[in-house]
Amino acid sequence: MTKWRAVFHLTEAGKGGQTIQNVANLLEEYRGNVTVEIVANGDGIKALLITGPYGDPVRALAKSGVRFAICAQSARAQGFTREDFPRVVSLVPSGVGEIVRREAEGYAYIRP
Repeated sequence: MTKWRAVFHLTEAGKGGQTIQNVANLLEEYRGNVTVEIVANGDGIKALLITGPYGDPVRALAKSGVRFAICAQSARAQGFTREDFPRVVSLVPSGVGEIVRREAEGYAYIRP
């Protein structure tokens, strides 16, 4: 059986809901046969703030195995710290670097 992999690139806070819904749809379609990571950088990191509107869906997706990564450079440039994001979100040195790594590992690139 094929194991699918996808990396979603979240660059706009306003696309947080759409991205979360796209990921939920993908998980439903592939029923445990897909690995997903959402990588946020630029304005997109705001969609993953602990005080943001997507806290519950982010935690639910994380329980389903979805990984979340935010660009440490974007966070620093916007004045955010690690404590501004849910524990299920990881900081990576560079959002673009994370995407390059995932694509090299065979992940499909999706930008809602």
